[in-house]
Amino acid sequence: MPLQLPHLIIATARPSETTRWADEFRKAYPDWKVDEFVAGQPSTGATYAVVWQPDTALFKQEPTLRATFNLGAGVDAVAGRIPAEMPLYRLEDAGMAEQMAEYALYGVLRAVGRFQPYEEQAREGKWKAYRPIDRRQWPVAVLGLGAIGSKIAKVIASLGYPVRGWSRRLHEADFPCYAGEEGLKACVSASRILVNALPLTPQTEGLINRDLLSNLQPGGFLINVARGGHLVDADVLDALKSGHLSGALLDAFTQEPLPADHPYWGIPSVMVTPHISGITVRELALEQIGSRIELLQQGKPAAGRVDHSQGY
Repeated sequence: MPLQLPHLIIATARPSETTRWADEFRKAYPDWKVDEFVAGQPSTGATYAVVWQPDTALFKQEPTLRATFNLGAGVDAVAGRIPAEMPLYRLEDAGMAEQMAEYALYGVLRAVGRFQPYEEQAREGKWKAYRPIDRRQWPVAVLGLGAIGSKIAKVIASLGYPVRGWSRRLHEADFPCYAGEEGLKACVSASRILVNALPLTPQTEGLINRDLLSNLQPGGFLINVARGGHLVDADVLDALKSGHLSGALLDAFTQEPLPADHPYWGIPSVMVTPHISGITVRELALEQIGSRIELLQQGKPAAGRVDHSQGY
């Protein structure tokens, strides 16, 4: 008996985005049935959900779901909404790693003042050359060594910056890696630039706080490409005020959009961006999710499955 074709239901935080993703899946997989989630409607009988910040009613309304696919690498926005027994898959990269590596590299260049002096003097019509920076004076710590963090670390290291990496489990790489609580302290204390690429879990929430930042070398710089929940904003602001942090490049916040009266907006050394460091590339996401569904249809394991107990 031939396998029944996949039946998808798409659910995102915005109806217009749900429709757009549904249309993309219909084009990419014309033989599949693709529905859009509408709360309060009868069950569609879907077998796979493709979601981003879905309504929790989805999982009660669609009891036939076999697995859920998240339209992003971070699953903190869905992990608490999905039944614990439901297999959950996340995107692994899907075009985001290169974007986030570029973003982090831009932050490093801002931190070391590679181009800022020239931007300022160009506005005044001045012609003056500065000595090259000494990269050895700007060691970088990358927290999180998944597909995205590893890419960030490799790109920065390839340009001659001393790089160290930290993750929950010890990794092997071409740069020093650390793990555990003591390893975190050692990694950060040997660094002047801190790049956060961690998943948000109960263990990492509020990790970038007064204690951690105090280990960073004086005049340090913070780059956050992960989640706002990693940062204790009051502690980051205190470090900026005291000068222990010389600046920051921040892309994610506990409340988004960032409120107009938030102190980050008024600090010249802080650059705020609207959560754009790594945007899902639709074509790659469609291919990745589609290929994984095809594997599951054949009874084979698929990559990217989330460990609910770990949160990633």
